[in-house]
Parts: sequence; structure tokens; C-alpha cells
Amino acid sequence: MIPSRFVALLSTLVLVGSAFGQATIGFRSDGTGRYPTAQPPLVWGPDKNVIWKIPLTQSNAIPVILGDKLFTCAEPCVLLCINKKDGSIIWKHESFFKEIMPSEKEQPLIEAESKQDAILSGQQSTFEKEMSALRKMLKDDGAPVAELEKKIKALQVQADLIKAKRKELATLNRYKEPGKGVGGFHPTGGYTSPTPVTDGKNVYVIYGNGLAAAYDLEGNRLWLKLIEHPTVTYGHGASPVLVKDKLLVHFSDLVALSTKDGSEIWRTKIAPSHGTAIHTRIGDVDTVVHPNGQVVRVADGVILATKLGNCGPNSPLVQDGNVYFMASQARGFTLPSSLDGKVEWPLLWKGKGTNMKGGGYWFPSPILHNDLIYALNATANFTVVDAKTGEKVFEEKLELEGGQCYPSITMAGKYLFVSSDNGHTLILEPGREYKEVAHNSLEPFRSSLVFEGKRMYVRSTKHLWCIGE
Repeated sequence: MIPSRFVALLSTLVLVGSAFGQATIGFRSDGTGRYPTAQPPLVWGPDKNVIWKIPLTQSNAIPVILGDKLFTCAEPCVLLCINKKDGSIIWKHESFFKEIMPSEKEQPLIEAESKQDAILSGQQSTFEKEMSALRKMLKDDGAPVAELEKKIKALQVQADLIKAKRKELATLNRYKEPGKGVGGFHPTGGYTSPTPVTDGKNVYVIYGNGLAAAYDLEGNRLWLKLIEHPTVTYGHGASPVLVKDKLLVHFSDLVALSTKDGSEIWRTKIAPSHGTAIHTRIGDVDTVVHPNGQVVRVADGVILATKLGNCGPNSPLVQDGNVYFMASQARGFTLPSSLDGKVEWPLLWKGKGTNMKGGGYWFPSPILHNDLIYALNATANFTVVDAKTGEKVFEEKLELEGGQCYPSITMAGKYLFVSSDNGHTLILEPGREYKEVAHNSLEPFRSSLVFEGKRMYVRSTKHLWCIGE
């Protein structure tokens, strides 16, 4: 069984559009995770300060608020529009892989490849049956172990060759829904870890089986496209980036889709990540900063910079003209003011003070507030770093009653909210010293918290909760 800590996650693993020149709402609202005007309750529980809750199948997608509506996802590939006032479902639509139909050009290819696949499948089955029979013989007393193992090894080579040939049937495999394993379904992440994104007119969503769809606010589906099979291990979690008329998705290659009809505009070869790319502008040019350290121009997919840093399965921080990659080895860079002429990407800081305690996975995306960066790894090691110098201010092992820290750090009003997937949340006062304000518990969730006014919304593994006084 694959440990859940390896899952591609989840709430942190999203590609989002920022507010630069466009009012998009998606991951962590505007991508920063900060809700400065919110005043949520500081105390809650399953039976305390609950305004409403509705049962929903699992999802790690973050709720997206638009006016009186709230958008969220549910397994297997469902997008829901919720009445924010009382939690009633306004509309609910599921997308199915089987809805994707091959083109006329692809039909004969699929027929030919299906015949090849049937032959190869029979051969593979024969080899596997022979290996099974030989393995049973190994258990018999006096069996010629060395001879049997040699035969099994030879058969395994043949079986592996057949598997490789079946993978080469590209057109046929494209229209097979991904199964479990690499690039497929993972029970912790499911197909609905990506967070929807909206421009206020339409809602865009992608699923972990490679599908992308667009809906208007009344629930009419505008288009449904199969982009490609995901290739990351432990399930897909990265969400779409919405920048003007382009929707950026990253299952295998980084691909820009037309928001009008889902058609492909450009495709760039970049290794996919469980982490999050962030939209920003350099001068008057729209770009995205990828968690692997690339900067990509949105207009045409040209890579403008590489190897700036790596933040693993969380999102880069892009704020105040700088970009930060916060993981075990943190790095900070100053973004150029323009892409005209000779472009430089000066290192802001690296080295002393930037090795953060804990190692392992850094699922939660960090927060930058008042020149301090608040970062968290999966095992609840909390690190505060000076954004100007990279020096560590302090580190603290948080008491979150076990579990894995998947949800991103959020800031509502004047407090930080830090959660783990067992439903525990610490409320902290930001600053250069550790100050705990409250400790609350709900049911398990991996999605990041969302705030508006005096309410907090939590997408747990079984419900959507509205918390408020």
C-alpha cells in the first residue's frame, strides 16, 4: 500500500491565476492565502459554531467563493455550485471519461491498435500463467530452485517486453481512463484534488484523469476536453492557472488551453510537479513561476528562466517583487522589472539561515506577511524566515495530534491558521515569537481553509462545513 504521505497534494498542489490585471478566484482565493478583512470565530468544533454542513464524497479541492455561490468538487469527477447562505446545492455536474470520443482520423488507428493489443494481451497472459505455475513449483520439496528461477526470469523479460509494446499503442491508450498507480487514481488524492478557478463569468475545472471542463455560472457545460494522462506518481493535484483567455494545465507537459473552446494554444516540455505554479507579471508580460524553478511566458509558453529554486509540492511565493521557494533548502530571488534587453534574476539570499528543519515533504504552501515568511512541512515543523535576509527567526514543532500537514497556511484577519489532515487547527499570532491563540478540532480534511467575513469554510473528506458565530 502506498503511504498517504506520498500523495500528490492536494490542497497545496494547484496552479492558480493571480490578481494581476484580472480578477480570478481559485486556489487560496487570490493565490496568497491571506484574507485581511475576515473575522472568523477562534473556537469551533463538530457541534460548536457550525452554521451548516452538507455531506459530500471525498475531495481535497479548496472551496471557491463567488458572490452568493461557492464552488467545490466531489469524487469521482463532480463540480458543485453551492448556495453560500444555507449550503443547498444549486447545481451539480459530473464529467465522464467515456464522453470523450476519438476523431474520425483516430478511429481506424484505435481499431488497428485494439487488434494488436488483443494479441499482445493474450501473449502477456500466457507468460504470466507460466510464471505463476513455476512459482508454485518452487514451493515443492526438492524443486530445482536455480533452474526454475532462471525460467521465471526469462519469462519475466518476455512479459516486460509485451507490456512495453502495449504502452506504445498511443492512440488506444489515450482513450483508456488511467487506472491506479503512476499517473492514475490514488485513494487519498482521488481525481478531485485540483481546485476550480473562475473569472466571474465561467468556472474551469480539471480532474486527475486528464479531463478539463468549463461551465457557465448556471451550470451549462461549455466544453469538455481530454488533455492527456497525468504522469506524476501518487495522483494528480495541480490545479489550473487562469490568465485572461488562457487556461494553463500541467498533467505531463505544460499546456495552454483556449478558455473559449478548450483547444490547445501551446505546449511546453516541463516536468510536472505536485507543486503549484503562480501567475505574476514582469513589466507588462504575464508569466507563471513553476515550483521547479522555471519562469514561463503565458503568451507563447517560452521558458524565460530555469533552476531558480525548487519548493517541491508547495507553491512559490511571489510578492513584493521577489519570488521565494520554501522547502528544506529555501531560496529567494528578485524578479526583473522588465524583460527588455539583458534580463537578470539576482539571488536575494541563499545559504546561512535557509536550511529549514524537518526535511521530507513540504506540502503546505507558505505565507508572507510583514516581511516574515511562515513555512510548514508535512510533519508539523513550523519555520519563520526573514524575507529580506533569509535568516531563520525561529522554529517550532507544532502539537497537532499527529497526522500529516497537507493544508496550506492561511491568514484571516490578524491570525495564522495551521492545520493537519486529522482535523486539528492551531491559530497563531504572527510575529518573531511563537504565540498560540487557540487549538480546534473538526473531522479530517486536507483542503486549505477559506474565509469570508465572519465565516470559515472547510472542505473535509466527508462534508463541506460553514463555521461562524
